[in-house]
Amino acid sequence: MSELPQLNEETHDERRQSRRRVVGFVGVFVATMLILLTAYRYAVPTPFNDWYLFQVARNTTWVLGKIGHSAVLEKGSLRELAPRQVRATLAAWRAGRDTATPEEIAAAPDGPLSAWEKWAYRGREGRRHAALSGDGSRTVPPVNGPRVAFVLYPGISSEIEELQEEADGIAQDPKLETAEKDRQRVEVQARLEELRKKQQAVYKRERPRSDDTTRQFAFIVVSECGAIEVMAIFLAAVLAFPAPWWKRMAGIVAGLPLMYLVNVFRLSVLGVIGALDTDGKWFKFAHEYVWQAVYIVFVVAVWLAWVEYIVRRKAEE
Repeated sequence: MSELPQLNEETHDERRQSRRRVVGFVGVFVATMLILLTAYRYAVPTPFNDWYLFQVARNTTWVLGKIGHSAVLEKGSLRELAPRQVRATLAAWRAGRDTATPEEIAAAPDGPLSAWEKWAYRGREGRRHAALSGDGSRTVPPVNGPRVAFVLYPGISSEIEELQEEADGIAQDPKLETAEKDRQRVEVQARLEELRKKQQAVYKRERPRSDDTTRQFAFIVVSECGAIEVMAIFLAAVLAFPAPWWKRMAGIVAGLPLMYLVNVFRLSVLGVIGALDTDGKWFKFAHEYVWQAVYIVFVVAVWLAWVEYIVRRKAEE
């Protein structure tokens, strides 16, 4: 009978320690989440975020290119600007200046712009124009991000867009002589006119809709598409859990790339749904509800797997 008070006291101490661990976990988790999300909020209008979103869009474009007919990053961007001007302006911005000199523009390399050059220019220019409104007050930056153009099945509409891209490439190719440019452009324009007549016939119901088999979808990879919030939740949960630091680092090194890959898979699936769902109803449902739930379950599952197979199993051994 004399051991009963001692057992009650030990049980009470265990409960108190358990409550402390729970409170400590929640406190560290919330504090880490706030720090990470606040830091990313200030990192959104920076070249670093431009680079990160471009990587997400580039990897998604690669996956979609393997699934469907084609996927192009920054398709049709900056058609109105000369490549020399874009490259010289980017160099001036990197040097801390607002504009490039005429001499720098003339000396800049010519030729078609890369997808990264197009997005780097668009991202920086969009932030510059959104800085101030006419009355001096700050405006909300426009929704901006790398553009992905995905064609699941080709058809008249997608062929027209591809030919227009080909015509733009011919016009910007510095290696072609003027006579050769004109010859190639005449050929492309003739094919374009033929396809546009077919497209107009479909629009006017003179030909059945099935004649245009195009299934395509274009979307923008904005900051909310980067899965930073999901990564922040997982990172905060790992850092808050009482475990040796090397085990926490193992969880972070394995978990964050996995979150990134799942996000690329998510965007690729949404791209396919968007191409098939011409009304946009199923795409909206999948984007706003299904994948949000899937991501929450996935984060919890990966975190529990880390606790079970890395933290506790090693401790038991």
